[in-house]
Amino acid sequence: MMSSNQIKWLILAIPTLTIGIWEYLRHSILLPHISMELGNWLSPLIIFLVTITVVSPLFRAYENLQQELKQERESTQLMAERERIARELHDGIAQTLFLSSVQVEKLKAVSPNEEWKELQHSLYHIQEYVRRSIHTLKTENQIALSAQMQACIEQFQLDTGIAIDYRSDFQDSHFSQKEGWEIAACTNEALTNIRKHANATDVSISLASTSSTWTLCITDNGVGFDENLINTPNSFGLRIMRERAEECGARFSFSHLNKKTTVRISKGEQ
Repeated sequence: MMSSNQIKWLILAIPTLTIGIWEYLRHSILLPHISMELGNWLSPLIIFLVTITVVSPLFRAYENLQQELKQERESTQLMAERERIARELHDGIAQTLFLSSVQVEKLKAVSPNEEWKELQHSLYHIQEYVRRSIHTLKTENQIALSAQMQACIEQFQLDTGIAIDYRSDFQDSHFSQKEGWEIAACTNEALTNIRKHANATDVSISLASTSSTWTLCITDNGVGFDENLINTPNSFGLRIMRERAEECGARFSFSHLNKKTTVRISKGEQ
């Protein structure tokens, strides 16, 4: 594959060599056969044909190469930024959570009759979420959305013993890396809310997509919640899901009908 400098030199040299060779042939060999006036008309025509057939593809190749180089630089910068964030998460939040877990173990030894199980459970989930986030940030290749969804569902089922009715009709290629990350994060947040607050016994998830649209629905038969809560200071989970949806150009909504609560995130639908 030619370098960008080689392509630039070819773009400069080919028209020059072409007109030079043409003028040489015209005056040394073709002069008895081609009049000066006709030769003057043929010169720009030859340059035009060479530009269309040879130089234009070189321009396109040069532009493609520049675009690839730009994407490579952006990818390198992105990976460096992700590595920085992952390092800060590990050195800050992950270490703090680990120390908190150790302190809880010490408190259990001092006050064994206290209920520490829920606190330990919450710390464990936060640690696992941070660990997965660090792993994802450090992973150069995109983790497929299907794998992320399966991990969320399996973790919820392991924690609660509730089997999720999961229906998927999508292709990973239909989602950008950001969309895949946000969908998985919203799913994890919704399942966390269900586990903590809903007292649900039945949970279903559906994710369907086309090349230009996708829809995620998460439904449970729990106690539900007031739709006005999304604007209250304590409703972090709902606000985070809405903000994540908006960041990738999707719409967020939720409803409570027929004793079932549904969180719906969709993009591209009319």
